Formats: sequence, structure tokens, C-alpha cells
Amino acid sequence: MTARALVSAPRALAAAAALATFVVLASLAGGPGVSRDEGRIVAAAIGDATGASAPARPEPPLAARVAAAGHAIGARAGLSHVRALRLGSAAMGALASALLALLGHAAAGGAGALLSLGLFWLAPRALHAGLVATPDLAAAALALAVVWAWRRALLAARGRAAAGALAGALFGALLALRLDAWTLAVALALHAASAPRLRARAPAPLAAIALGGPALLFALWPWLLGDPLHRLAAALGRAPGAPRGLAPLATAALTVPAGLLAAYAGGALHAIARRFRAARAPGDAPAADDDLLLLLAALAPLAAAAAGLAPGGGARAVLPALPFLALLGARAILAAASAAWPARQGALTASVALLALYPGLRAAVHAFPTGASTWSELAGGAPGAASLGLPRQDGGEASAAAAAAVSAHAVPGARIWWPRAAPAAARLLALDGRLRPDLAVADDPETADVVVVPLDGGGADRDDEYRAWAALRTARPEAGIYLDEVPLAFVYARAGAWR
Repeated sequence: MTARALVSAPRALAAAAALATFVVLASLAGGPGVSRDEGRIVAAAIGDATGASAPARPEPPLAARVAAAGHAIGARAGLSHVRALRLGSAAMGALASALLALLGHAAAGGAGALLSLGLFWLAPRALHAGLVATPDLAAAALALAVVWAWRRALLAARGRAAAGALAGALFGALLALRLDAWTLAVALALHAASAPRLRARAPAPLAAIALGGPALLFALWPWLLGDPLHRLAAALGRAPGAPRGLAPLATAALTVPAGLLAAYAGGALHAIARRFRAARAPGDAPAADDDLLLLLAALAPLAAAAAGLAPGGGARAVLPALPFLALLGARAILAAASAAWPARQGALTASVALLALYPGLRAAVHAFPTGASTWSELAGGAPGAASLGLPRQDGGEASAAAAAAVSAHAVPGARIWWPRAAPAAARLLALDGRLRPDLAVADDPETADVVVVPLDGGGADRDDEYRAWAALRTARPEAGIYLDEVPLAFVYARAGAWR
């Protein structure tokens, strides 16, 4: 099949995008370190293998089950523990790419599909989410799947009942990843109420989402059954420590390269303008319905983040909005190129796409494997973000980058203290052979020979450093992990423990 034929065939393009995405994500999954959030999922998935205990307060269970399934498959295939645990995220990334290709093709043809893929995956935080076992990339993929099934239930000539049932099942799985996804159901209800034709077709899929989604959530999460009302209310409440208002949205915007951010904003404005034009025209326009559907689907996670309901805060909180913004941005670029220079639409589209995509590609390549430390030009990159007091990394994950130096230079039998790193992280590194087996884990700096201090950008960093200095009687780091000269982790050693 030629490249032109592949791009013009939606299903073939979706399959090719899914396969390419899975291969890339699985190949790169061994690079990033294990953050504290990922460590909790690892503990729930394979706690016995890592020596870590499950979290005291249960979390939505599907991320751990996806990680456990990936680990079981990857271990049989001979993959490392870290890479195998993240195999499920690669599979979810493949699903996201397939749906982006299908929805992008429906909105703007083959060029729209390719642009949508680029506008999503070249956001460094989106790519990083596909390389770790946190629930955020899977939530973005399942949100796309719910919207795709919902659209089929409303617009397809055949199979509407099956598509509605599928939307309900997918919504239940989405809730089992992130409970703040209930806002997507509100968005779909608003979309159904936007036009008489949709109101006539929406009751069945809405019922499937409203009833089938929670039913599947309870089936997947038996912990809720012990005291359904109180436990569900507690789980749906505001995430501990999550900021509210515009702060998390502004923080998330500073993680997106300027070219991609401009495409997202342009796509949203273009869709709003199309919606207003359609509202003044007689009848119901399917394209206008799609505009509103994508806008509402993008707004749902943004609203949850602004209300403090989304876990993680910042970029992780709003990640499920990015695929919908990518779809809107792709269509806006193609429409702008067509209107500005119809005779050279292809060349102009390629030029604008390059301006939008290249900064993201450069940032993703430059920051790998510390993709959670990337900040945009608007923040001044990693140095500017550090000066603003923004987080330097995602929960101590840069500690893994120090494992090579520790293995090479720590004396035999040295005890290592890993403050604020995931409890499972050091054990996974040892199981995968990235950390020498003779090195032990210390409980505090007083009993440690070597201390690896991750610098997240908070006051706790300084406390850990002061404790290390006092216990080891030195303030000079033996090694450091940096991104653009911004320190992400320091390694301190007792006299005679570093060779």
C-alpha cells in the first residue's frame, strides 16, 4: 500500500499509527525514573516483587491492573521489570493514536489525522505520560474512546445501541482510572442538549453512561462496596493538596511548548467561531455538533483541574484534554491554510505545522528521559521554571538517573538513603540490574553511607539536604543530575564510601 493510499484509508492509518506508537513507547519506556505516584501503582500491582506495600488508602484500581497485566506479559517476553510494568501504558498510547487518527480523519481527512497525532504526542508531558505507569495517558485514551463511541451512538445509521453500551462500559473503565472523569458525563449531557436531533438520539447512550459506568466502577473497585455512599463521596472529593482556580491551568499551560499551545488555542477559537456561525444558520449541522463535542470534552478535565478534583495537579491533571485540543488545532491549521492561500494550501500547511511541532519535538528529545521536568519557552525553560518555584520533576523520579553513578562509585555493601523517592524505585532498579545487588537501602541518613537527594523544588528538599550534610559531615555532592544546568538530584557520600 502506498503512503498516499494509507493516509486516505482511515482504518489502515489508525492501525499504522497504533503500531508505531506502541513500538516507540515500549522502546523508550525503560528510560524515565519511578516517581512516587508511579511507585504507589507499582506497589499495588506487584508489591511482593518489589518489597513495597500497597498504599493505605485505596486508589482507583485500573491503573494498577493495567500495570500488572503488562508486567505479566512483559516478564514472559523477557523484558525488564520497569519496562514490563509500563507495557500497559504503551498499549493505551496505541489506542489513543488509533482514535486520534480516526477522529482526525473524520474531521479533516488524512492531513488532519497526522496533524492531530503530532500535536498530541509532541507535547513532552504527553509523551512522558506514555512512558510511565501512571493513569493519565490511559485516562486520555479512554476519554477519547468514550467520545468516539458516543459520536457513533448519535450519528451512525446502524449499531447505535451497541455503540451506546460500549460508551457506558468505556466510561466505567475511565472512572476506574480517574474519578474526576465524571465531568466528561456532564459534557456529553450538555452536548446532547444542544440540538433537537441529538436530544432525540441521546437517551439510550446517556443512560448507558449514567448507569453502566458507575456499575462497572463498583465491579472493578470492590473497596467501594464496604460503605458505598461515604467511600464514594470521599473518593470523589477534592484531591489532597490539589490547587484550585486558574493556578493549575496556568501551570499546565507553561508545560506546553509555545507552538503547540498556540495551535490548541487557535483550534478552540476556530471551533467556537464555527459553532456561533452554525447557531445562526437554520437546521442542525453535524460539523457544528462535532465542534461542540470536542470543545466540551476538552473543557471537562480543565474544569476538574480548576476545581481541585483532578489528581496530580498541573500538567497531569489536564492531560485528558490534550487529545481533543490536538484535534481542534489540526483542523484549525488546515482551515487557516486553505483560507489564506488556496493555491498552495499543502505547502502552507506544512510550514505552519513545522512551526507548531518542531519546538515540541526539540523539547521532548532534549529532556528525555526526564520529560516531567520540561517547561516551555513561556516559563523560560527548566531554569526559568526553577526560578519561579515550579516543580523540577515528578515526585523524585530523577533519583533513578543517579543509579549508574552510585553503582560505579559506592563501596561494596554501602547503604543508600533515597529520601522521598518511591519505595519501590530502588528495588526495581536492583531487580533490573541497574543497581548493584550488594547495595542496601538505609532508613535514614544517620545509618547511610550514600544519600541521593531529589530536588523537587519544595522546602522538603532543603530539609533532606541538611540532614544529609549533618549525618555525612559533608556539603559537597559527589555527583549530580542536571537538566539545562538545573539540578534535579544530588549524591552525597560519607568519607571513604565513594571511590
